[in-house]
Amino acid sequence: MGLFSFEDQLFQYGQYHNNKINQYIHIVFVPTILWSALVWLSQVDLGLGHWSLDYLWPLNAAFVVTAAYNLYYIVLEPVAGTMYAPILFTLCHFANTFAAKDEVFNLSPNMAALLIHVTSWIFQFIGHGAAEGRAPALLDNLVQALVLAPFFVWVEVLFMFGYRPAFRSKLQKRIDTALVELKKAKNRKAQ
Repeated sequence: MGLFSFEDQLFQYGQYHNNKINQYIHIVFVPTILWSALVWLSQVDLGLGHWSLDYLWPLNAAFVVTAAYNLYYIVLEPVAGTMYAPILFTLCHFANTFAAKDEVFNLSPNMAALLIHVTSWIFQFIGHGAAEGRAPALLDNLVQALVLAPFFVWVEVLFMFGYRPAFRSKLQKRIDTALVELKKAKNRKAQ
């Protein structure tokens, strides 16, 4: 599986996220996991100085991670990656704004982000266990779970709106075939 092969990466991801309920859970909670991580990263000054857009995106770890993720997404799938940029950089901006607050619901921004982060992961695991009936992808591919999940959730939303229907159909057939093979292998193992 190539690190820069959009189809291969999405194929792998799709095998763990084929159930609609699990997909919807991910659409809600993957961005909150990313956002809460950006809240923490926004407090890491990399010593890169200042630039004209500091008021939106200070040159901190949150900005660098956001830019690196987005660059990777654009390389993987130029149109979807470019369309995702405004959303990613908005998440980054609001993470910076949130981290700068003194208090949120009587909690520090870090503690509030931690609660959101943990709650989001719990929902992810519930989605995989209850809806998908399978362990999450992060147990097999940590990079895909932490780096690619936000993009693949975005692509799933785009698919819902008709993005690249021929590609989606071809990919879904590959995923369905792989899941049938996985089920056969599990049945053989159980016997």
